Amino acid sequence: TKVVGPVQRYLCLTCRHSFSDRSFSLDYYTKKTICYQEVFTRNCSGEWPSAMARNLHCSANSIQNRLERLGRNCLAAHAELVRQIILREDLVADGFESFDVSQYHPNNINLLCGKDSQFLYSFTHSSLNRKGRMTEEQKLKAKELKKAKRGTLGRDFARLLAHIEELWDQPSRPSLSLYTDMHPAYPGAILANPRLREALAHGSLHHERISSEEPRTILNPLFSVNYMDRELRKDGAAYHRETTCFTRNVSNGLHRLAVYQFWHNYRKPFRIKKKEKRDLVHAEAAGLPRSVIEACFEDLFTRRRFITHERLSVEGASIWRRAIATPEKKKPELLPKYAIRGYHQAS
Repeated sequence: TKVVGPVQRYLCLTCRHSFSDRSFSLDYYTKKTICYQEVFTRNCSGEWPSAMARNLHCSANSIQNRLERLGRNCLAAHAELVRQIILREDLVADGFESFDVSQYHPNNINLLCGKDSQFLYSFTHSSLNRKGRMTEEQKLKAKELKKAKRGTLGRDFARLLAHIEELWDQPSRPSLSLYTDMHPAYPGAILANPRLREALAHGSLHHERISSEEPRTILNPLFSVNYMDRELRKDGAAYHRETTCFTRNVSNGLHRLAVYQFWHNYRKPFRIKKKEKRDLVHAEAAGLPRSVIEACFEDLFTRRRFITHERLSVEGASIWRRAIATPEKKKPELLPKYAIRGYHQAS
């Protein structure tokens, strides 16, 4: 090919379907080779896709395409690694506020973190109506754009809490504490989950509510999510204050967030200032061995993952399939066939 030169092809003797080495490559169907390690690092260093495109001498669409491919790999690898974690810490959950498309469409990115490790176990996305002070003209426009979003935050937060069922092994850890702030939607979201409701009634699950007005220090039980808020503001170009780099497409933004989640958990040092922990990453603090983490990075930037062979969460599958709608966008999201194709290409 003009892209990579000679490519070995094969023929399945069972289904008689032909395929090549690139069928199982992360670069399947690409027309230009772009370094995934560069895209991975730049995305997690506050660089916007258009800036990456200028620096890597390609189009912004090509960068977003690589971020989607990398995001799907990160979703699959994270789901595989998190299943190997034996939960040995309490959990903290809260929402990170930003906006999509315009400030008429604020969002809430619900985060579930380890209290001691600051490991980001999962996140969900909620689209909300605009709130706060507005001019009369803005109120009229907000009323025109307003949709039936009542209760979406509670439902999306309940979907986030469903991950606790997968993480929490009650025989090995009889008691678990969940820390949140005083948001009125959170208690109802916990009660909406049958297992968590039962654990709450039996006293094995403790819901600790902390005022968000408390100082955001390391002594605050909500420190993990407060720390993630700061890191997202600092490292995510779309989350900077007063920036033109806001999220214009929800699915694109969530793929970039999935890449950042993987970098934060498995590459970012846990405590930079402490010499004895300078090489420790958040996943190790949560209980994963370094050897398991490094093994996952061996093919993160090369092997193509297939959704039919991955055990993704409901939220992870929705992000993979670009099923989360963008406000004001009427057409469905474009999903390439290669993103949802299984191993039917070969035996």
